[in-house]
Amino acid sequence: MISIMKCSKSSFLFGLLCAIVALSALSSRGEARIGERRDSIERRLFSSGGIMYRNDEVEAARRRGMPYLKYLELISASTDIRVYYKTADGRRPSSTELEEKRVLPGWDMHVLYVDGKSAVEVYKRSQTMTEYEFNQLLALQANGSYWKKKEKTARPAAGGKAKENPSAFGYEMQTDNGAVRAKKIGNGLMFFDPKLDAMLAEMSDSDQLEKAPVSVNGF
Repeated sequence: MISIMKCSKSSFLFGLLCAIVALSALSSRGEARIGERRDSIERRLFSSGGIMYRNDEVEAARRRGMPYLKYLELISASTDIRVYYKTADGRRPSSTELEEKRVLPGWDMHVLYVDGKSAVEVYKRSQTMTEYEFNQLLALQANGSYWKKKEKTARPAAGGKAKENPSAFGYEMQTDNGAVRAKKIGNGLMFFDPKLDAMLAEMSDSDQLEKAPVSVNGF
């Protein structure tokens, strides 16, 4: 009887430990941003007073100058871009405010979805981003990991090996687990999937190589 009790207690503790590990993993995935599905992002954002721009002219004005624009022709048709707006104080903006082309006080959030999952996110502040906001955004995207600055590598000589860790967007930081890359852009932060970043860099190089003979033809 005693041996049965010990065995049951041991099994219970083992099961409890497994449950804690599983819940921890699920919780980590639930807090993720890059790689998160569109419905999850919008559910959280809309419940906090955020909205999605629906006026084509206003949305086009918000997209102007975004780093992802020049790579759109290289990305498959399974991509979708959405631009959101959120006030800094959580107040829901009026419809009149949203029709204005000028930058509104608060945040613009650009998300490029690939197959329904976030692959690029840009958080742009209307005013100078505070250090606390900067650190909070990094913490949200780290998903339990930590950020490391990109190590500087020597430029290869002519005919040398191709550069390591190719990057279309030119990342400045990457999480230790290699899941997310980031760079600061003006009054904002850009986060992106490393695999997409590397793929776009390689596709861009191939595209430029292919167009070069046509470009210089006739000189």
